[in-house]
Amino acid sequence: MNKNKAKGDKAEREAAELLTEVTGYQVERRFGAGQEKDKGDLVGIPNCVVQVANYKDTSTACLVKPREAEEQRKNAGVDHAMTMVRWRGGNWRVVLTVEQYARLICRC
Repeated sequence: MNKNKAKGDKAEREAAELLTEVTGYQVERRFGAGQEKDKGDLVGIPNCVVQVANYKDTSTACLVKPREAEEQRKNAGVDHAMTMVRWRGGNWRVVLTVEQYARLICRC
């Protein structure tokens, strides 16, 4: 296994554990992520895909990954998409596009 894949897999496990803890949903890694018609990295949050990013350049992750999550949302046929970005020290942030946020709070 290459170093970046191992790093990504570890981040996905950490994100799933954190989301399980804070939401009460049983969140797990989706096997087969990254395939054509990708449907996100994590499963367990109803009606939502979750993309996980563990980039050294967190600004790039915040710009690129929410767009990918939007495509994954469409592939999965669900209403919501979110991106979890891991920052130094194990801090996590959820990143949404404005449209993803609007879809979350409105019934638009």
